[in-house]
Amino acid sequence: MSERWNIDTQSRSLYWDCEKIGGDHTDFIEMSGLYVSVCITYGIKDGLLYLNRRPVFPTHRIFPNNTHGSWQFDIPSDLVPQPRANGRAITEVPKAFFLDGTVRTLSRDTDNGLLITRTLFPSTDSAALCERVEYKNEGLSPVTLTLSHGTPCEVNRVRGPYGLNISECTVTWSDVTLAHGETALLESFYTARLANGDIPSLDVGSELQKRYARRDALTAPLALSTGNDLLDTMFYFAKLRGGESIFRTKNGDVHSPGGLSYYAAVWCNDQAEYAGPWQAWTGDELQLSAAYNAYAWYYPHMDGKYEPIPSSIIAEGLDFWGGAGDRGDAAMYLFGASRYALISGRTGQNGELWKAIKWCAEYCLRKMDNDIHKGLIPSDSDELEGRLPSGRINLSTNMLALGGFKTAAALADELGEPELAEVYRNAARTVEAETEVYFAANIHGYDTYKYYEDNTTLRSWICLPLCMDIATRAGGTVEAITSPYLFSDAGQLSEEGTVIAWDRSTLYGLRGMYRAAAILSDKDPAEGSRFRKIATDYLMGYCAQRLLGDHVPYAVEAYPEGGQRHLSAESTLFCQIITEGILAVRPLGFRSFSFNTLIPEDLPCFVLTNVHAFGEVFDLSIENGRWSIVTQSGRCYSGSCGGRVTVDFKV
Repeated sequence: MSERWNIDTQSRSLYWDCEKIGGDHTDFIEMSGLYVSVCITYGIKDGLLYLNRRPVFPTHRIFPNNTHGSWQFDIPSDLVPQPRANGRAITEVPKAFFLDGTVRTLSRDTDNGLLITRTLFPSTDSAALCERVEYKNEGLSPVTLTLSHGTPCEVNRVRGPYGLNISECTVTWSDVTLAHGETALLESFYTARLANGDIPSLDVGSELQKRYARRDALTAPLALSTGNDLLDTMFYFAKLRGGESIFRTKNGDVHSPGGLSYYAAVWCNDQAEYAGPWQAWTGDELQLSAAYNAYAWYYPHMDGKYEPIPSSIIAEGLDFWGGAGDRGDAAMYLFGASRYALISGRTGQNGELWKAIKWCAEYCLRKMDNDIHKGLIPSDSDELEGRLPSGRINLSTNMLALGGFKTAAALADELGEPELAEVYRNAARTVEAETEVYFAANIHGYDTYKYYEDNTTLRSWICLPLCMDIATRAGGTVEAITSPYLFSDAGQLSEEGTVIAWDRSTLYGLRGMYRAAAILSDKDPAEGSRFRKIATDYLMGYCAQRLLGDHVPYAVEAYPEGGQRHLSAESTLFCQIITEGILAVRPLGFRSFSFNTLIPEDLPCFVLTNVHAFGEVFDLSIENGRWSIVTQSGRCYSGSCGGRVTVDFKV
């Protein structure tokens, strides 16, 4: 892999020095605010600066008002405000690109001696894409900059279910003559409104400060220091992308995947299973409430007939989609919501989330009594929605249900329903036992699992038993998921013999490898160390690819489908490699949890500060053979490293 990008360790930003690594290359990045998501394509084409701006306005709907019904468009290049220098068009040769929660470009107009700095970013709380451009005269001769672009200028319009959507460009600029060393500033923003609505009035400089403030608020919780800049920086960017993609809809704030496709909508996998459990750790009220709202949007779809819940609730919560049938959505919801509830302590004002968790558990319990294989849970498909075969009973649905049963049992104990807790624990034991009967297989000599009954190929989701602390076939499974059968430059393949790669299974695989290492360390420290080494080598290779390669700086959805979009929930799965993987956290109650104290030998230390979970704000440190937790209130817990320990904040 060629390393195009570099890490600025002081600012946790990335930079591409075009004068060291030149040549034509373009990439794209998505950034989000409450009312807009922005996809910026940037780079070098024919030796010159290339920029394409594509805003998405999730709450400005278009026809058909379905999953993809968010208004979006490319801004025509002739409508982008561009001053002329001494009456001639400016040509920009890139010097560097920077990613720091914004897209910043540094370029030169060699004909006129201008140094040009552009900063593009979404507004934090307005429906606007903002751009700030500074022109500095580094030449010896004066340069006169003039702009003929009228303002406000209409950019796009389309009729939708709420009315006529109109976008305008507004510019702040004064024609100027720059002497040597002098600068001029051009500020512009592209907005969305309904006909007869007011054109928003924004101060771009203030908007930039708000963007940086929101970036800092998203990255301050669970600040990670390991002595490894690659891991620490990847975690930093994952927190940013995982937390920013929240949109303010008619039915409340919700997290959504993005990717120029999925907005103002929630899914049982992306939001309920992936994002919600991570957002429970952050203490960020916007993320916590958005996660809760994602669960709440499903409440009206749960009744006593126990019909499958929809895979997604779309169009600002006003419609739903279930085109792939039952994907195991109740198991996804059960797994994610139970972890969110225990970690955050939020179950609803009147216990509504707990009722929904119990509904999903009962749905899964009823499915276990079937004519295919009693004790396991059939589903129509899985989260890949039929892209690859999943049989009548698949490993994903059953492992998510198993993990959900375990955490729901701890919730039931906390909420005074011990009999129900025992029902859930028994269900988890049954699924685990029947997994060994139904899924155990030897494929290509690896003692591992088949994904469904007739499956004869290796599949990436065979990592899931490791994620649920089943280490029976850990060795063969780790060897299988890191073997040439599933390893590729695009990431872990979903199935051997294909080119299909989805980061979500790669990230679950890393989580599972670390959890398996934690279990094995109790029995055989050398074997646990070996597994941590395998996982860490794999993790660092992944971080280098995603952070320093040609498509940066986030986890991606899929290849070749979707062109490796920066879907937000994949970044939350990366974040959980830290909490659910290396630390192998097990929520035990609203105020208690256990975690693994053995960190990878390649990391000098492991320090997480400003953690909001289990009713406390605390710092966690593992270094020099000791672990410690210090709460904001001054309480301290500590001990020697050597395996799993339990922390009870009630004690």
